Amino acid sequence: MYELSTFYQSKEWRRLLEQIKLERVNENGDIICQYCEKPITRAYDIIGHHKIHLTEENVNDFSISLNPENVELVHHRCHNY
Repeated sequence: MYELSTFYQSKEWRRLLEQIKLERVNENGDIICQYCEKPITRAYDIIGHHKIHLTEENVNDFSISLNPENVELVHHRCHNY
């Protein structure tokens, strides 16, 4: 069972994020920000954003927290908008 504060450090989340990054490259090998639609050129700038925001109540519902269809890849700055 996860707490919201530790979920993003979990092996399962990191594994899912790496899988998503590999699957979501375009024909040029770029990961495209799903918010601004520009390439994310720096690896540290890639944020996995949950469309349904995680809460203490749903963090252990893996159909939300570990569902690749609920995760967008966005620039750090886009995530902060």
